[in-house]
Amino acid sequence: PPTAPVHLISNVNETSVNLEWSPPRSSGGRQDLTYNVVCKRCGPDGRRCQPCGNGVHFSPQQLSLKGTRVSINELQAHTNYTFEVWAVNGVSPQSPGPEQAVSVTVTTNQAGKRSSE
Repeated sequence: PPTAPVHLISNVNETSVNLEWSPPRSSGGRQDLTYNVVCKRCGPDGRRCQPCGNGVHFSPQQLSLKGTRVSINELQAHTNYTFEVWAVNGVSPQSPGPEQAVSVTVTTNQAGKRSSE
C-alpha cells in the first residue's frame, strides 16, 4: 500500500474547509492511487470524535479522489473537526494502516449567511 500523503494544508472559511495535499512519497509501486477523506466532529478536548454524518458536503467527492484537493462545506460553526486524508490503491483494502493517513484538526468560526437551497 502507499504511504501517507504529505504537506496537508487546511484553509478554513467560516463553515467550509479546503484541504490540499501532496502525493505520498511511495505509491506502493502501483498507478491506481486515489484518496479518501474522513471527517470527524470532535469535542473541545479533541476527544470523543464521531463521524460528521450526511449533512456535510464534499466537492468534488469524499472517496476515490484522483486529485489532491477537496472542499468540505456545510460544517457546523464553532466546532472542532478532524479530517484524515488516506492514500489508497488496489491493495489497500486488505491492509489499510495508520501509516497511510495524514490528519489535521480545524475549528470553524461563525456561520455566514446560509444560502437557501
